[in-house]
Amino acid sequence: MHVSSLSAVVALFTTLVSSQRLTKPPLQQNLDNLQAGFINNLTPVTSTRTAYQAGYIPTDCKRIAQNENVNPADIQVWNVKYSDCGAVWQFCYHKNSNGPLNDLIDRFGRLPVHTRQFSRHIMSLPSTNGYAYNSGGNLVFFGTTLSNLNVHIHEAAHSLDLLGAFFPDKPLSGSTKWTNEYNLDSAVPDPYAQTNQVENVAQNTVITTYERNVPGGFFGLNSNANRIFHQYATVDTEQRNAAPPNLLVRGGSCTGRLANSAPVLVSGSARVAAAAPAAVEALPEGVATIAGKDFDTKGTCKFN
Repeated sequence: MHVSSLSAVVALFTTLVSSQRLTKPPLQQNLDNLQAGFINNLTPVTSTRTAYQAGYIPTDCKRIAQNENVNPADIQVWNVKYSDCGAVWQFCYHKNSNGPLNDLIDRFGRLPVHTRQFSRHIMSLPSTNGYAYNSGGNLVFFGTTLSNLNVHIHEAAHSLDLLGAFFPDKPLSGSTKWTNEYNLDSAVPDPYAQTNQVENVAQNTVITTYERNVPGGFFGLNSNANRIFHQYATVDTEQRNAAPPNLLVRGGSCTGRLANSAPVLVSGSARVAAAAPAAVEALPEGVATIAGKDFDTKGTCKFN
């Protein structure tokens, strides 16, 4: 199937599943109790940053800004390179964001690199409300969520699921295997996971990331965690069997990257992209291009 056809299938799937609310009760009221363990054990990865080409902005960042009624001229763009990956990520940071750029870079850099490599641009926009979403692999943070490591993991989890990083079920949240394993459990992680199976997989991915990187794990925090065991075990099995394996475990270096979008003039049309002096940079040797797909979790990703 062509990439465009795959994108259409994934987009249709996310639209259909977003209305299918889950009825199993929540295991706990939120996953806030994971934040300290993440901060203490997902230690920062060193990084360097340089300013993006003056007068230009990545196509996806401009599109998202305009969709949110934000002036693209208020977006500062930075090339960020982490020590565990030779390819740069482009961060699109609104000048009035509700937190420092350093927090945005730090929190994203704490994610396991094999999780990180399935995200394209990282974006923050100002808001009095805290929420975030994933648009085709672009992680978009509003309000103070840019500093929340749980939210970074959750949004990156959508990329793993909907871009087909988990193996062999792609997307995992729409697979028969996931439904069968979900049916064996008596709960979901929290009320947010009740939204639909896409959000449920993302919250279970947060839990699996905790279990795999924090001493004692999630099952040491909650004596009733076996109520979601089959969902957790399914995410864990799929991330271990993925290519690269152990998507949710710290260590190693990037093996691929969801390619950055092309530069366009901040004040011009997307049609001028070919005239941009800075083309999309080539990936380093040994870093493969990860195919993109169209999807958007904007309607369901809400954090307060």
